[in-house]
Parts: sequence; C-alpha cells; structure tokens
Amino acid sequence: MLIFLFFFLLWLLFNGRVTPDVVGLGLLMSAIITFFAIKVCGWNRKKTGTFLKIMIPLLLYIPCLVIEIIKANLAVIGVILSPKNNAYHPQIFVFDSHLHKDFLETIMANSITITPGTFTLAIDHNHLTVHALNSDFAKGTPGSSLNQRLIAMEDKLNRLAEAKEGEKHE
Repeated sequence: MLIFLFFFLLWLLFNGRVTPDVVGLGLLMSAIITFFAIKVCGWNRKKTGTFLKIMIPLLLYIPCLVIEIIKANLAVIGVILSPKNNAYHPQIFVFDSHLHKDFLETIMANSITITPGTFTLAIDHNHLTVHALNSDFAKGTPGSSLNQRLIAMEDKLNRLAEAKEGEKHE
C-alpha cells in the first residue's frame, strides 16, 4: 500500500494540477505500476522499507548539490570576469572517491559534471578523472560535502545489507 501511495503522490507532483481526470488516471496508473512492481519485480514490504531508508538521504543530497552548483556558478563568473588574462589554470586530476557502489560513483561523477567549472572525464573503479577550469576547483572536489554524503549513504547501504544477511542466517 505504501508503494501505491508513493507512486500516486509522485504522479500528482509531476502532473502539477489536481483535477478529477488527473486523480482518476493517477489512481489507475499507480495501481498498474504497483501491480507490476509486486508481481513482476517481486516488491515487498521489506523492500519498501529499504527503499525509503535509501531515498531519504538521496533526497537530502539534492539541496546540497544545488548549493554546490550555485557556489560553483559564482566562482566561474569570478574567473570569467577577472581582469587578469591568467585568472584560470585548467587542471586534470584523479581522486579517490572512496565509493565502491557503481550507482553512487555515477551520482558523484554526474554531480561533478553538472557543477560549473568541472567535468568528469573517466571513472576507473573508485577513481575519478576530472577536468577543472581552475586549480582551486580541483582542491575542493575530493573532500567535498557531496562526496562525504555519498560515502555516508554507501555506509548505510552496507549496514542494511549486513543486517539483511544476518536475518537470513537466523
């Protein structure tokens, strides 16, 4: 039931208006997707709990990312508007993200890429090759709050997996 409610609220959020036809179609689509998730994908109550435990930190990651994007925009504007011709010093560097889950590495790489002044060139296991517009941008990437949040998320996922493994053996 919780997953049905999630899909229905997501439908209303993305639709942007609440009318009888939108609500009716949303209920129908949410029921179909819920049926598919339960019967075909094997979704159950435990998976819903795990999903919520993962989604909350991921949703809290988004405002942090937006703040980093705003700060990076201001830094890039400063470099562009600098009266000195040598205001920027491009640099390619590699850093260890300390992330071992592929989807979290991908989130980190995409977060770097959508942040102005930086671009992820390659991912090799947990090492990211990044191009930075300025050497100052390169200094802040490895220890960034974004990377720390993703490391914390990975730790939480690992604890959940260990707890689940412990339940199987009992």
